[in-house]
Amino acid sequence: MEKEKILNVSSFRYAGATDDDAISACLQERKKYNNATIIFDGPDYWISRAICLMSNTTVIIDGCAIRQKDETFDNVFRGSNLILDPADPFGMPLQCKLIENVRILGKNGAAIIGPTRNAVGYNYRMDEYQLKVGDFWGWRTLAISLSNCTGFEVGGIKFLQSRCWTMSFDMSCNGYIHDIFVDSRVKNGDAVNFRSGCHNCVVENLTGFTSDDSVACTAYFTPGRVVKNRLYPMEPSLCIQDRTVEQKNISHITIRNVKTGGRHHGVICLASNGCQVHDIYIDNICEEPGNVLEPWREATVKIYTGYGAGYTFGDIHDITVKNVRSVYADKAVYCNAQVKNVELTNISHESGRTFLLDYPEGITIT
Repeated sequence: MEKEKILNVSSFRYAGATDDDAISACLQERKKYNNATIIFDGPDYWISRAICLMSNTTVIIDGCAIRQKDETFDNVFRGSNLILDPADPFGMPLQCKLIENVRILGKNGAAIIGPTRNAVGYNYRMDEYQLKVGDFWGWRTLAISLSNCTGFEVGGIKFLQSRCWTMSFDMSCNGYIHDIFVDSRVKNGDAVNFRSGCHNCVVENLTGFTSDDSVACTAYFTPGRVVKNRLYPMEPSLCIQDRTVEQKNISHITIRNVKTGGRHHGVICLASNGCQVHDIYIDNICEEPGNVLEPWREATVKIYTGYGAGYTFGDIHDITVKNVRSVYADKAVYCNAQVKNVELTNISHESGRTFLLDYPEGITIT
């Protein structure tokens, strides 16, 4: 078996080269090996384009930060499996091939930091110029974007100045996200987003501030290459339309030890368009009001349908929610959907606003 190759990005820095040049040279060298670890060491790295990772690649950010230059409009990391459309490079990819075994790990204070000054673009749907942040602007706003990926890990990293969802995974499985700090204060500032087709994943030990949902399980796969009200799609794998049922649903996700401040929700489970969200285990979710600039959340945990039609009774089922401690949200747990086999255990709110359940049938409270 071939020994894993270790590549230090600092070894590719040379006089006159940008950090983008050094990273590109390192990634080119990486192609010679079946398995490789890429280590970002030394002074911080300033990038203006995404770092695209092959299968069987581990990234270690050791004691430094990867920073996006001002006005950068791209991911920090994504898979090399996307085949982009030259005529529409920010839109729907032409292909989203399978990628496997990608790890992005930090140690010794590692950080990923978005631009201080964001790019500006014309939003023709709203007829105005805007900062290119938030979900109107599509998947290039994601700091980490992994699509059609089997086997992934992200851990030990502080994320600052995110431009939309900090991490997003679509049609991906067997993932582990852990020991993450996020400070995100823009439109759609989620920390971790699982989209249609994700299963067998764990998120644990998440702290910080999120201006939208801290962890989201959102299944509403759209038939056809529909962008709806966005300028560009948020899920590159939507180019894969021939899917099994499992590749449309979200299942077998564990979310535990989430302590964040911010707005909207700590954790959501959302199903629409005939997709299902099921076998979700949520444990130890609480709020950190000290991080809140505008102290409003609809619910610490929300289970719901919306953003499309086609929800059927029981499309959300087998959900366990335990040990929720709410401080300032309107409700600790809110559910607006007709669900099956949802268990709520040890749910509390400092002001007594514990539950809002539009359809209590199918929900057990202990």
